[in-house]
Amino acid sequence: MIHLMMVILDDLKCLPELLQAWRTIGVPGATILESAGAYRVDSWLSRVGLSGLDRLFESREVRRRTLIAAIEDDDLLAQAVAETERVMGGFDRPDSGLLLVLPVTQVKGLHKVMLKPAQETLPPAVVPNWVALRDTPISKALAILNLEPTIVSPDTPLDETSCMMLTHPNVHVVCVVAEDGRLVGLLGLRELADDVFFHIMPEEFLREIHDLEEAMIYAKRSSMRTARDAMREPIWVKGDETVKIAFKRMHEHRLSGIPVVDDRYHVIGYINLLELLGFCFEEDENKAEDGAS
Repeated sequence: MIHLMMVILDDLKCLPELLQAWRTIGVPGATILESAGAYRVDSWLSRVGLSGLDRLFESREVRRRTLIAAIEDDDLLAQAVAETERVMGGFDRPDSGLLLVLPVTQVKGLHKVMLKPAQETLPPAVVPNWVALRDTPISKALAILNLEPTIVSPDTPLDETSCMMLTHPNVHVVCVVAEDGRLVGLLGLRELADDVFFHIMPEEFLREIHDLEEAMIYAKRSSMRTARDAMREPIWVKGDETVKIAFKRMHEHRLSGIPVVDDRYHVIGYINLLELLGFCFEEDENKAEDGAS
């Protein structure tokens, strides 16, 4: 069945990222409409009068944007809903907007036929082994160590989080997931150790205070009790993404490993730098042996 996905945006700053996310997963198209909340308009008109009606969509106080997209595939619809919730940070917070999915009985013009110009087929390029390896899907590297991710809820106390980490000594990054299984944050070993040892030997952290900003960090750390308090923003890789992308994200965010997620951001695995190194050298050695034989 075809569904009409409708997103009423209050927070317009999220619009560019949301459109990019939809395009990436393959939403066939979207329409943006100017809109305004009826009750906000009523309050606004009571102050400015009917003479301001022609300036209605120019007012920051009432203006919104409504996105609509017709989606035929159920899996794509689920991905689009998950991406929208990720970009918006959920729809429970004030001034986030609304997300609606409506069944549609008939649609015309959803599929367009595009004529592609004839392209000359080029011979395959000769690439060194290591350059070729970086474009390998991450799912192939997962099998080397087959690491099981450490998963906790946002309300898990830090001491329990530490104990769970001990059961997976090769996994140095904890995945924090919401009730629906969606990844919402990460907690690295170094950060977790700092937060736990802060309550054991706070005097060691007092030595690091030299200005007001460091004092504020000290005060914030003193109130950390759960994974939610200490976690950082979620960083992930999907199974069909490449070794290159996985390393790039670990390198940029100074992480020794990151979770592997599905299209709904549920954690399905864990990959670390050691696995990436092992994959590169193992594949390189295998190709060298094949060449020698």
